[in-house]
Amino acid sequence: MNNETDLNLLTEKIKAQAVYPKLLTFSAFMELALYHPKWGYYSTPQQKIGKRGDYYTSPFVHPAFGEVIANAVLSCCEALGAPVFEIVEIGAGSGLLAGDVLDSIKGKSLGVYEKTKYTVIEKSPIFSRELGALRSLHGDKISVIQEPDALGAGVVTGVFLSNELLDSLPFHRAVWEGGSVREIYVTCRDGELTEIISEPSTPELAGYFEGYDVSPPDGAEVEINLLAGKWMSSVARALKRGFVLTIDYGHLAAELFSPERRKGTMRCFSKHTLNESPYDNIGSQDITAHVDFSNLIRHGDRCGLKTLMYTTQGQFLVDFGVLDILERYAAHKTLGEVEKGKNIAAIKTLFLPSMMGNRFRVLLQSKDIDINPEELYPPSPLKLSPGEVT
Repeated sequence: MNNETDLNLLTEKIKAQAVYPKLLTFSAFMELALYHPKWGYYSTPQQKIGKRGDYYTSPFVHPAFGEVIANAVLSCCEALGAPVFEIVEIGAGSGLLAGDVLDSIKGKSLGVYEKTKYTVIEKSPIFSRELGALRSLHGDKISVIQEPDALGAGVVTGVFLSNELLDSLPFHRAVWEGGSVREIYVTCRDGELTEIISEPSTPELAGYFEGYDVSPPDGAEVEINLLAGKWMSSVARALKRGFVLTIDYGHLAAELFSPERRKGTMRCFSKHTLNESPYDNIGSQDITAHVDFSNLIRHGDRCGLKTLMYTTQGQFLVDFGVLDILERYAAHKTLGEVEKGKNIAAIKTLFLPSMMGNRFRVLLQSKDIDINPEELYPPSPLKLSPGEVT
C-alpha cells in the first residue's frame, strides 16, 4: 500500500471490530483485508501481478497460456454449434488473459471471433479501470459487470472461465479436534490482533466434511471455503448450455486434508515473498489457500454440471496444444537466439511438472451437452509424470 496512513486505518478498523470478547471469523477478516472498498488489497493501486508486483499468474508468464485456453474455447464452441458464443471470465484482473484469448481466437478462426461475446466479471475498481485498453482493441465484444448474479438465470451459452480466482475468496479457518471442527477466530487483545478457538460460527463448517473420507489428525488446521460452492452454484445458474473451466492451485479433498498438511494451506504473498502472517501488512499483501476441487465437483453435480476433466495444468496445456506452440517458437526465423530462448523457457515454466505444471489443477465441467472428453480434445500421447506435488 503506498500510503501508510491508509494501512493503519484499515488495521485499526479491523481491530475496532474485533476488540475482545468480540470475534471476527477469519473469512470476515479476510473480506476486509482484501476487499474493503477503500483500503483493501484489491482496491488499492499498487501493482499486484508481475515482476514489480507480489506474484505471477500464468498469463503473465507467457501469452502461450492464453493461446492454449483459446484452443480449448474453440473446441467448446465447435461442440456447442451455437449461433452466438459467450465467454465469461470471472476475476479477469487487468484483462491480460482476455486479450490473449480473443487475439488467438481471431487469428485462428475469424468466424468464431465474429460471433463471440466476452463478458468480464471483475469487482476490483482498480482492475476494472485497466480494462479500457482491452475494450479499445475489441470494441463492443467486451462487457464488464461486477458479480455473476448480474447475468441472470440461464442466459449464457458458451464457457465460464476463471484462472486463480477461487484461492482468493474469503475462507474460514478451523482446527480438527476429535473428528469435528472448532473455528479459529480473529480478536484484538491489548491492541494486537490474535487468534482464539471456539465453537463454529455456522453448522455449515461441520457439514462441509459430510461425505468426505478424510481424517486429519487432532490439532490439524483446515481452511473451509463456503463461498466457493456458492460461486459454483451461481455459475451453473447463469449457464444455459456450455462449459465451466476452472484453473487454480489446489487438490481433491483426500489430498488437501491429508495428515501431511496438518498446518493447512493458508499463505500470504508480498513482493514475491511467501509468509504465513496474515495479521502483518494488512491491506498490502495477498492472502490465499488451496482450492478444494472435490467441493467444486460436488456442488457442480448438484447443479447439473458434469465433470469432463480434472487434471494438472501441465497435462491440460499439453493436451490442448502447448507443444505445438513450443515448436513454433523454436523454429521462429525472426527472433534472435536469446529472445527465442526466453520464450521457450517461459512456455516450459507453464507446463513442466517441476514448475507451474503440477502446482495448478484444471477442472472442466459441462451442462446440457452430451459429450465425452475425447470428443472435445484429442488426448496427447505425452503423459506428464505427477512428480512431487507441493
